[in-house]
Amino acid sequence: MSSEDRFHDNPSGAVTDIKFNLQWLPKDSWQDLGKWLDWEGMLAYRRLVNQLYAGGACDWRFPTKEEALAFYIGDLRQNDFEGQEAHIHPLFVRKCAYYMWTGDADENGQVFRINLRTGETDYVDKTTREFQAVRLVRDLKH
Repeated sequence: MSSEDRFHDNPSGAVTDIKFNLQWLPKDSWQDLGKWLDWEGMLAYRRLVNQLYAGGACDWRFPTKEEALAFYIGDLRQNDFEGQEAHIHPLFVRKCAYYMWTGDADENGQVFRINLRTGETDYVDKTTREFQAVRLVRDLKH
């Protein structure tokens, strides 16, 4: 399966990832709220999205490290909020943040993130805010 064929739009507004049997929200928290969020802000954002039944669901979560790594697709391009290349599928809303949080933390409590421009990864303190966003995901039920 090519990277172009992996993601599909669906009537709920979410984007289905058929390779990993997931649904992603088409916008990240930056695009949705217009502000950067630290870890506590991300938790509040997830609660809000689940209360609103975004895409008809209330089980949205942070992506895992592995899901975030697979979300970055080096041969795909669209513009992030600064007009730079972000390597994500074109079905996702343009002008995203370029740092994407995950739900995975290291032994020091720092959270894993990926740079959607370069694919570089690191762990950052939960108080980090500038340029940080999350794109929520959920498992598809069969």
